[in-house]
Amino acid sequence: MSSKLIDFTEIDPDGELWELFARDFLQEVGFFVESTPDRGADGGKDILVTEQLQGNLNKYRFKWLVSCKHNAKSNKSVSEKDEINLQERLDSFGADGFIGFYSTIPSSGLNNRLTALKDKQKIKDFRMFDNRLIENYLIRIGFSKLLMRYLPNSYKKVKPVHLITSELIPLECEHCGKELIESLNNETYGAVVCHVISNDDSEKIIDIYWACKGTCDTKLEEKYHRQSATTAWEDITDLVIPAMFLRWVLTSMNQMRENPEMYSDEAYKKHKHFIMAMSQKVLREMTEDEKQRTIELINLPGYI
Repeated sequence: MSSKLIDFTEIDPDGELWELFARDFLQEVGFFVESTPDRGADGGKDILVTEQLQGNLNKYRFKWLVSCKHNAKSNKSVSEKDEINLQERLDSFGADGFIGFYSTIPSSGLNNRLTALKDKQKIKDFRMFDNRLIENYLIRIGFSKLLMRYLPNSYKKVKPVHLITSELIPLECEHCGKELIESLNNETYGAVVCHVISNDDSEKIIDIYWACKGTCDTKLEEKYHRQSATTAWEDITDLVIPAMFLRWVLTSMNQMRENPEMYSDEAYKKHKHFIMAMSQKVLREMTEDEKQRTIELINLPGYI
């Protein structure tokens, strides 16, 4: 995934927002933030976090020293020269391991230095949260609350997908196969959803399709016109707007209420798929308790 989706320069490099972002991010990941000690000799902020690890017989606490470096503006990697007195800092706080929380990437020299410390058993482990991994959490894994709070402009651009099942529900163009849900991250008004309506007196909706606007939509439209059917379309970008999505769903419900035979079996099946796929962009993020409850409910026989 390209780091261009998230613009980390939104966070002021001269203030302490990056450290606050790191603190809140690590809490979301599941760490307990013990303290924010002070600025180190290298000018970077150090944070102490802990987690409970499960051993063979019992749980034990693992303490991490977190070093925050925000080089997004210069786009320079974080080198071993940027992490001076690394061993001394780890020892002074009694840390078991080291976490680099960087808005760019660590250099190979820094990775080699940490690997050497681990091989010599000076530290038990180290982990790197670089820009790509942080972006993955913010967009893919569902940390959109942090994205909205600290990176509001990126949030508006990305409109993150919230998984409502265990994996992404696809919405592929029926002509070229392009994934339309993910394309909404960097395209606007580039795709449509169309109802295919019979030209007889019933005006029954015999099919629904979604496609890239332009050539793909035209090809599909021509196919149905040859079958003496007409099409009615909506921009998928508009349907990402919650109020417009709700209006679209309620309109179809009213149609089904007024005429239960309005939708063919195939159109009804695809209609449900479209609602589920679009819900990943429209609905809010679920809490962990809600996710667990959802799993319990959908596993009940006949629930959905």
